[in-house]
This record gives sequence, C-alpha cells and structure tokens, in this order.
Amino acid sequence: MARIASWLLLVAGCLEARPSRGADAAPALRVDVWADRDDDDADGRPDGEQSALPRAALIDLVALDERMAGALLEVVSGGEHARIVLATGVAFPWGRVVPGGAWFQGLSPGMVELTAKAPSMKGRISIRVLGIDMLDGKGQTVDMARSHASMNRLPPASIDGPPEARYDDEALRAVMAIPDDGREVDGETAIGVESLSSLGRVIDALPTVLLASSSCARPYSDVRCWASPPLRLVADDVDRESPVVSGRSLKAEVGGAIVFRKGGRKAQMMRVLGPRTSPVGPIARLKATLRGSIVRIVPGGAPALGRTDAEAIRALRAEMFDASGIWGQCGLSFGDARAFDARVIDPPPPHLIALGDDLGIAAAGGEIRVRAGGITLAVPTRAGESPSRVASNVARAAERAGFLGIVTPNARIGPGLAPSVDVSVRRKDGAPVALELVRGSSLSTDPTLSVRIGSVDLTDGLEHFTDVDAVAGTLEERTLLKALDDGRPWVIDVVVVPFFAGGGRIGESFIGSDASSMRNVALIDRAGIRVRKSSLTLAHELGHVLMDLPGHADDYQQDMPTRLMDSDAADASPFGPRRITLDECARVVRQSGPLARTPLLVEWPIRPIPGMVPVRPPGEPGTTGD
Repeated sequence: MARIASWLLLVAGCLEARPSRGADAAPALRVDVWADRDDDDADGRPDGEQSALPRAALIDLVALDERMAGALLEVVSGGEHARIVLATGVAFPWGRVVPGGAWFQGLSPGMVELTAKAPSMKGRISIRVLGIDMLDGKGQTVDMARSHASMNRLPPASIDGPPEARYDDEALRAVMAIPDDGREVDGETAIGVESLSSLGRVIDALPTVLLASSSCARPYSDVRCWASPPLRLVADDVDRESPVVSGRSLKAEVGGAIVFRKGGRKAQMMRVLGPRTSPVGPIARLKATLRGSIVRIVPGGAPALGRTDAEAIRALRAEMFDASGIWGQCGLSFGDARAFDARVIDPPPPHLIALGDDLGIAAAGGEIRVRAGGITLAVPTRAGESPSRVASNVARAAERAGFLGIVTPNARIGPGLAPSVDVSVRRKDGAPVALELVRGSSLSTDPTLSVRIGSVDLTDGLEHFTDVDAVAGTLEERTLLKALDDGRPWVIDVVVVPFFAGGGRIGESFIGSDASSMRNVALIDRAGIRVRKSSLTLAHELGHVLMDLPGHADDYQQDMPTRLMDSDAADASPFGPRRITLDECARVVRQSGPLARTPLLVEWPIRPIPGMVPVRPPGEPGTTGD
C-alpha cells in the first residue's frame, strides 16, 4: 500500500506543482493507459467489454488521484476511448461526480480530453489510450480475449518483405497503436515480450522487440501504428535458437500467456492454447494423465535409467516434460512436470498363465497343473473347449484356492484361429502371485491347447512384438504390462525397460483399436530416453496411443522427416521429427478427446495467471504532468 500511496502523491503533485501560464491557465494531468482488450480474468470476454470487473481484471487500469474524489469529470472529446471503473469493479458513466478509489480503463486507441471540477481543484485531463492488436499470417485480426496464440507447428523459415507481408505460420504479429497527439514516439517503437507459465512463472522473454512502421490492424482515427515481426511460440531451445528465427521466438506452454510490456509494465496479454483452426474447430487446452513406471533390471537391482531411483525419476520426468511441450502444438498438456506420477518398480513375478498362446487352438482334453503361492491348482480340459472357456476354469480354480483370477483376452494375431487368453493370479490385495511348475509334473497334458507361464527376465532384454503378433504383444510383454494395469482405462502408462532384445528398437506402443487387453501403453527403453531431442521417442509413442493409429506418416505417403510420426527420422535440429499436422491434431481429438469411446483427454479450462497485481505504479504507461 505504501507503493500505491507514493504514486498517488506523485500524481497529485502533477496537478499542483506546475505553475500556471496565465490567469486562466489550469494545471493539466496526462495519463497513459492501454486499451484493455485482453482477458485477465479468463472468462472469454475482453475486460473492456465487461460491465463489472472482478479483481483479476483490474490489472490494466490506472487509479485516479485521490484528490479527484468528489470531482465532476466531463468529456470534451474522445469519451468512447476510455471509461471510469469504481472500486467495486462496476463501470461508471462520464459527467457524474466520481467517488474515491475509482480507476481509468482504456477501451480503444485514441485521445480522451476531460475537464475536472472539484471544490479543491479544477483542471484538464488528457488520457492517451494506446493499443495492441494481433495479426495472423493472413493479415486477419486475432482477438486477444476470444481467441488465443498457438504453439508453432512448422520448421523455422525467414519472412521477407514489409510488415504487412503474409506468411504460412502460427506466428502472430503485435501491432502497437499510438494516438497521434504530436508527441515524439521514436523511443516507443519497441516493446518487450514475456512468456509466462499457467502458474505465473517466467518461461522466456524478448526484452526488446523492435517495431516497424506499418498500417494499423483496424480503421483507427488519428492513430499511428508499428508492427513486430511474426512472433513464434515454441516448445524448447532447439526451435528457439535457430538462427533464422532466434530474434522472434519464445518458449511457451499451453495454458500460459504471452505478456507485452512497455517500460517494464504490463501492456496487454494473450493466452496460449491449441490451434486456432483445425478440422475439428479451435482446440483450447486438453489434459492427459500419464503414469510412469521404470522397471529394474532384476528385483532390488539398478533401475533402467540412471544410477539411483531419484535420478531415474528425474530423467523420465524430463522426457515427459519434453513430450508435453511437443504435443502443445495440438493444445495437449500432461500437466506440471514436477508432479508427474513416476516410480521405480521391480519386474513382476511369473503371475500369468497364457491359454492358446499364440494360435488360439482349442483343447483336445487333458489337465493343467500349476503351483500358485505354494498351492497346487489342477484344472481339467475337455475336447473342443476354447482358450476362453479354459481360462475361466483356471480363474475359478484360483478363486477356490483363495486368490483372484483376472481373465484378459488378447487380440487374435494374423495366423491365429482364435484369440489367446491370459489369466493373472493375484492375492486379494491385487499383488501378483508367483506361479511355478508342480514338481514331477508337466504344466499341461493337453496335446493341442498351448499353455505357458509368462515370466519377465530383463537381463537379456524385453522380447518385443513383431508384425505378426503386434496386436497381442509377446508373452513377456503381457506379463510385464498386465501386472501394472490398475483398472483405469483413461490413464496412459509409460513404461521404461533397460533395453529390447535383439537391438534396433527403442520404443513401441499398444493402442485401443487393436482390440487387445493391453492398450494405451507407451513402452520405451533407456536408449529411447537418451536420444532425447533427436527422436523424441516418448512423444512419438504417445502419438500412436493418442491417435489410436498403428502406422506411421511415411507408411502411406511421401517421407516427411520433420513429422513427429515419421517412422525412422533422427535429427536433433529444428528440422528433425517434431512437427504435428492439423489433421493429426484433429485425429487426436476425435480418437482420444472428451467425446471419444475411451476418453484419454479431458478439457482443462484456463484460470487467471496468478501473481499479477492490479495496480499501475508510476512509469510508462502511467501519468505525467503537462
């Protein structure tokens, strides 16, 4: 409050300290204020169009001098460019006595001339309302409140020509509008740009962006305009530091904001969300829930990443953060990287019995014998029984022994007659039960029904699927992943293993459309983490899950190594595999959005950016004596 009081005294001094130039001369007050067309309270409406403003929307207002309390403010000209807002946030008309604690709010660029009459003073007030407009690559105005800025989706490219030059990009130009009141404005043809997170943390900044004289974005009267170069919003330093665009690129995040500053003070702000246009319409902000599991090589041993559990979790969270930034091109976020759910786990015991693995051939008759937690389970099979029927019998036998038997069918693989079916034997608390052969007995005497116990041995790498069994996964993959299933289909599991057997693979995924019991899983190894920016392995595998698409962009069309979903590109430059098309963004919304069969994404409404104080201290724009 001391800061506010000192400023109010400064303004009061401006009213009284200037000597009069004649008997009839009156002191004058000059006020600079920005046209308040942004949306500080995040309600989707320009603050200047609201009849009542909450506290969050008072940020861009300028407080009236306390000596104006009780003054009659009458408009000489330009009253449409600004208005009075009371301390309660309610708009107040010109031509009436103003109570204490009121504010000036700019509405549109232009000059406002007022007379102030009070018992203790009389004077003139000149309000200079400055403005900022945003233009897209087609020269169309982008409303700072009803629309938003978007993350860049294209490789960096130079843009030549005048400030009005067109371009094909998500970038936006800022056009500053200054009333032509005869003052010199050469020192004002630059502006600062700052990128804030949704929590108000400064992500990046361009302290001085030079503006070039240009035509105005709207048909203003007696206003001059200057435009910035197209400002690109990017996910990381790889894009930001490209020499072609380094002076006009900022790192940003979906849900955050781009803040324009003049003289260190906030001018206007624009929120950062998804694409403004797409085949499914504008995309705001969508959130996916990820759960990370880093598997140890052996029980109690070293994690798949790093030297310690804490180091492994940090590495996975960093990869999740990178993936969230890349998918910001579609308006997706995976939340706060510091709060990502990540853990280090032991490989599970051999808890899974696979019936009909791989070909799904029916039983011919025999018996299955297996020990579960020291208890022998004996299950007869009969001729013609399907793997599904036998699996149900195994589950009932487990339940009679005091366990849980969780039956999960797999997708039928190409050469299979029918789907195979797995039974996971668990304790009542859900913990997997170790299975083993009965001493002196075979697992099954049935001559046609394939029966196997699944186990996970990561010392020789995880056996991965091939094109033949991709829809079902290998038995080792199923044993690992089904042990992690927590029954929440809307959660995407990210599982990190030491390495895949055979080499050459760093990641794979299981998707919903394969009709398998394993779905919405991204499986990567430590090599997939280490390559980081060159392949963005996790972001790529999450793309398969979110788009519910097994193939790659170059499987069906020309090779595009800049596309995130390219099958084999590896390049850590801005021209590597990191771009997502609008069609791909639309597919994500259709397949995984809030209206999907199994929604993996939920709408995540924005809130006001915290940490902004609704007080205009002295400075530019501010108040000066004339």
